[in-house]
Amino acid sequence: MDNHTLLVTDLDGTLWFNGETCHQKSLDAFREIQNQNIPILVATGRRFRIVADSFKRFDWKVPCLLLNGSLCYHFHKNQTLFTTPFSEQESLSIMGVFKANDLSPTVYADDSYVYARNPTTNTGHIEAIGSDLIHTENLNVYDQGLSVLNYCILGIPKADLNNLVTELQLTGLCNPSFYEDKIFGGYSVTVQPRDVSKWSGIMRWCELEDFKPIRIVAVGDAGNDIEMLTNAGTSIVVEGAEKRLLDLADHVIKGPEVGGWSKILELL
Repeated sequence: MDNHTLLVTDLDGTLWFNGETCHQKSLDAFREIQNQNIPILVATGRRFRIVADSFKRFDWKVPCLLLNGSLCYHFHKNQTLFTTPFSEQESLSIMGVFKANDLSPTVYADDSYVYARNPTTNTGHIEAIGSDLIHTENLNVYDQGLSVLNYCILGIPKADLNNLVTELQLTGLCNPSFYEDKIFGGYSVTVQPRDVSKWSGIMRWCELEDFKPIRIVAVGDAGNDIEMLTNAGTSIVVEGAEKRLLDLADHVIKGPEVGGWSKILELL
């Protein structure tokens, strides 16, 4: 294994497009990077059940940070390496903030299912969850012996979320990622436990694997990538991303629909 470089890549809008579609040029580049023995760590806002089939289809046996760093699953070892859930009291407090703002989130639990009660999220988000969505009158999944890894509202007007995000930040209990949503339109907020982000997940994975890269290369396109793009040694951003991300970029690549990710081969 090359212990000098670690490549960390986002999926949606970066490596994937139109759901789980990956351009052949990007697939070839992914395979070539693996052949060069450069370790790849995937970092996504998605959950395990929604990526597992695609990883199997692409034969990607790599570690994956899910739910913006709240969970890490290794697809070669077939095991969960770590989870970072909210405590029940933190969860109840955060749900109180949503309720005070007349918003109802989707709740991502540690069983990889999504729980909701009249969620104020984009209908496309609900359709994407599909049969994994569990409608319930009680969003306190701790009553079922589960824990919460993430709260999520996707693709609604920015104005509807501004006050929520401010109040969530003031609690000091969580790390809300607030960003323009290129998939569903509008703006989205995903809420991870305090101090949890893709970057914290990268650091925890390196610690668990006793891996000490000299250089971390991060590739992303959205607001939930900002911590890893800020802290990485080399930041690669997809064109069309928000200005705050492009301002962090050492390199800009074309979109995934034209295989822009394949350019990374030249940048490692």
